[in-house]
Amino acid sequence: MQRSIAIRKPVRPLASRVIDFPIDKLPAELIHMICVYLKPTELANLRLVSRLATPIALQYMVPEVHLILAKDSFEQLKTLAKHPLASKYVTSFFFEADKLGVLPRKRWEQIVADPQYIAQVQEFRKRRLPCHHTTERGLRNFKREVCKLNAAPRHHYTEEELDYAFGEYSEITHFQQDLHEVVVQEKEVAEAMKNFPRLKELTMATQCCTRIGTSRLRKTFEPAFCTYYEPEKPRDTKSEPFGLQQMRSLLLGAYHAELKIEVVHCGVVSWRILAVDPETFSRMKHSVSNVKNLRLEFAPGQYDYDSLWSELEIESCSSYLEAGRLKDFVTAAPNLEQLHIGFQFNEPNWPTYLKYIVGEHHWPCLKTVNLKMIGTSEMDLVSFCSRHASTLKSLHLASMGLVDGDWFSAFQKLRKILTLDRMEVSGRLVGLGEELDFEMGSEEYCPELKEGIEVYFLVPVPSDEMSLDDFLEVYLTDSDDTRSERDSDDDDDG
Repeated sequence: MQRSIAIRKPVRPLASRVIDFPIDKLPAELIHMICVYLKPTELANLRLVSRLATPIALQYMVPEVHLILAKDSFEQLKTLAKHPLASKYVTSFFFEADKLGVLPRKRWEQIVADPQYIAQVQEFRKRRLPCHHTTERGLRNFKREVCKLNAAPRHHYTEEELDYAFGEYSEITHFQQDLHEVVVQEKEVAEAMKNFPRLKELTMATQCCTRIGTSRLRKTFEPAFCTYYEPEKPRDTKSEPFGLQQMRSLLLGAYHAELKIEVVHCGVVSWRILAVDPETFSRMKHSVSNVKNLRLEFAPGQYDYDSLWSELEIESCSSYLEAGRLKDFVTAAPNLEQLHIGFQFNEPNWPTYLKYIVGEHHWPCLKTVNLKMIGTSEMDLVSFCSRHASTLKSLHLASMGLVDGDWFSAFQKLRKILTLDRMEVSGRLVGLGEELDFEMGSEEYCPELKEGIEVYFLVPVPSDEMSLDDFLEVYLTDSDDTRSERDSDDDDDG
């Protein structure tokens, strides 16, 4: 009998296990949550993984167009507008419209500074400037540091590097100033916006903008070795005032693209953007007809107390807005929830008055109001707030002026009709023979009074008939007692 021989089979190596991650089976909400934490390069990889991830990742890759007055920036805009998928997910358009000032070579070289010198200046500015309480020794130290900084070399660039940088600077300024280029830029913006069907937010900024001096703006102008931005010029020059052409291109672009814009932020733009022909103005109004959040900051003229032209420009602004153009533009947005209207300065007279901005209009959904450097009567201010008492939750009054009545009386009337979640006063509130100074850093600034007025609107008081004077007397006394107790506790702990 033969014994069966067991045949030993060779052991096969285990095949590498393939991990199949079924991203297509994930809920879309979860992919959205993942995208929030990814960098643009990671999003670019994610959109190649599955059909479901592609449109979602694109929403987080290019939600905003950031346009700068530079040739490369406009090329990027055209490229994005032509992209069949990415263009469909743009929701915000930010036009940063600052220009470099045009300078001759010699003057340009005087302001060139390398990163090391700029860092020294920024570090110096972080320190506290001397005030009227500064000792003579402290003042001498401050002056010594200023002299030391002024004597330090601004840069260590070679002549060859300066030649190249000035060439870059000349190309940038030509692109920004040439009238033919300006017309082309306006057309390119309008054409691009036709390819952004989901665009909802428009922002145009110059000078003290909502995103002061973004890193992209600085990086764009770095090859020119220049941080000198163009100052506003008198009206009798050929160039248009700051931001006018850029903001107009956004509004008209939205009109021609038939977009339903919901947010418009504009700061700072010349008031002359409203001084256009009736057809253009009608199109600008149509572009804001669906806006819920409107923020406008106007430049009424050049900030120069000694300039006759400055005074004439502010007077022109005041008389023009009195005719109702600003009111017509603002009231063209019937669904406003947030309204921010301000001016850069109010000297030698108020650039406009509240009644010429809002008239007798009522916005049924208005929740937030921010008014800056505007004149008003006590009756007009109270009437405006009364019309919106059922919806208004946040009120900010900055450097306002009363042409009649007084601020304490106005505050007391406002408190009776408003139920606010937030109240803020700032700057200098000017009245007839009175001034409430809430300007931080000024000698008359009283933080306790500012805080007391704001709290007056937010907390219950013993009686609805309690005047602001009586409330402040109680509130400030309690505040002094609290501070005294705190100081006493600190002394005991010491």
